[in-house]
Amino acid sequence: MWLAPSHPFCLCVFFCWQTDIVFLDREIKNRKQVFGIEIYDLMEELENNDSLAVSEKEAKIRASFDAARKDIAVIQAKKECKKEEMAVLEAETEAANGGGEGTFDIPPSDGVVVTNDLPSQSKV
Repeated sequence: MWLAPSHPFCLCVFFCWQTDIVFLDREIKNRKQVFGIEIYDLMEELENNDSLAVSEKEAKIRASFDAARKDIAVIQAKKECKKEEMAVLEAETEAANGGGEGTFDIPPSDGVVVTNDLPSQSKV
């Protein structure tokens, strides 16, 4: 059974999803800030460490970046999922208000595919 768009439950779900998106944006920002602190500390440590080769230092920096990028990609995927759920709810609401034909004009996915590949390994 479809709940009318004016039903408090539907509005609550919609606004909960919007709130979730705001929190996910904050999570992304926080992860980027943590990354900046990690990189600063790592660069400071590596600058004073003469026993490591440049390639080893670069590998440590790359590992930190890859971990941050992976974490952010997971959060971004959650955010995109919420946006798609909101689009479906809006499409269903419009269909329910527009005569009840039973067909929904649900927008397609944005096509974002999350991978753990390095940008240089991405297939374009």
